[in-house]
Amino acid sequence: MLWCRPDVLLTLWICPLTCLMMSPCPPGCCCPGPGFLVLCESLGLRSLPRSVPLSTSVLSVARNQLCNVDHLLWSFSGLQELSLSHNLLARFPRGLPPSLESLLLQENRITYITTGALRQLRNLTRLDLEDNRIRTIQPAALLSLKKLQILTLKGNKLTRFPLNLPPSLTHLDLSGNCISSLDLPSLSTLINLQVLQINSNCLRTVPDNTFDYLPRLRSVDLTDNLWACECDILYLYRWLLSGRLKMATHLVCKEPIHLAQRLLLNLSVVSICPRVLQPHKLDLESAATNEPTEQDRMRKLAKEIIDSEEVTTKDPSQTRVLHYSLESLNYEDCLSQNQTQSIDPPHLKTTSLPKEEQLCRENTTAQRNGTSAVGTQSWLSTNRNDLLSNTHVLTPDSATIISLLAVSCVLLALVMLAVLILLKKVLVRQQRVAPTVEGSGA
Repeated sequence: MLWCRPDVLLTLWICPLTCLMMSPCPPGCCCPGPGFLVLCESLGLRSLPRSVPLSTSVLSVARNQLCNVDHLLWSFSGLQELSLSHNLLARFPRGLPPSLESLLLQENRITYITTGALRQLRNLTRLDLEDNRIRTIQPAALLSLKKLQILTLKGNKLTRFPLNLPPSLTHLDLSGNCISSLDLPSLSTLINLQVLQINSNCLRTVPDNTFDYLPRLRSVDLTDNLWACECDILYLYRWLLSGRLKMATHLVCKEPIHLAQRLLLNLSVVSICPRVLQPHKLDLESAATNEPTEQDRMRKLAKEIIDSEEVTTKDPSQTRVLHYSLESLNYEDCLSQNQTQSIDPPHLKTTSLPKEEQLCRENTTAQRNGTSAVGTQSWLSTNRNDLLSNTHVLTPDSATIISLLAVSCVLLALVMLAVLILLKKVLVRQQRVAPTVEGSGA
């Protein structure tokens, strides 16, 4: 923000004293020094003050009610910084002086950016358009800004990545929009880009090689998007595992349904893209032209990820996963990874998430009870039909158990009833015999 700069804060501190001594100055504004800084904020202005000195280099008319300032500032040939934030501007102001280096327009009502509006601003290094209503930016609207370094378009209504951005950009903020895809040609030209914020958008995947042509990129924010954790996301998955940049890696899957709300980096390659381990089928057309098929590309990418993610020991049943520690990986996350990493690839079959979690927990229980690792591996390597049949043999069905218990209860009741009847007959017989015995004795 303009008022966060040290020199501005200093002038604001001494402003009450200096404003009494300096003139001319617009009524209600603060002018610490001639030709330096003019602050006309929160005054309810509907038009620019007329008495602003033409030598002003920093002007702020933020938090007013300005609706149109077209061609009103052209005569300020030395103006370097201008703040028009928190006003009622419905379009990008026209006729601004070419000397501008910083332009703040956040929280207005701008809906589109045209090429002609910025054509003269060749010295602009910072442009802030945060929290407007921008839906459209003409393809060449920003290309003429050869010195632009910081561009903020946060909190607008963009549905696509801006085209033809100037290569001079170092910071680009596109968060809080509706962008559903990245334009690779436009992004690859940003060779000086250092910080990219595109969180809180509608991205589902990232095209291959998206970040490979950005040599100075050091920070990326991709959180809160609509990530589809399928085969097309393997490039982003591998790029995140590389850990070369400072960025948030807690990307949450939204699709497919069985992986929803799961962290992308807690998944294995097989759970993201099961077809990478399916039997290879040659595409006749691709084979004739010696071009790799889509399946070949997925296999190659998956192999690179697995090679960088795991280190296999002499015992093939034991693997050590890199990039994790006890602080970043808990017990439940470990179980969710084991459900695919411990399966023998040639016999892998896709199953639903609840069944995989149940099998993984049964496998863990068996290992605790003394089952050998080799036996567990062979159990998980069987096909789905054998697995289901073995499960029925080893684990009784709950309905069968209930039926057996019911039958046992009925049999027990019948036995008890028979015993009671037998006891009753014995007692009756004894009562009949007892009087006879007494009579004979008399």
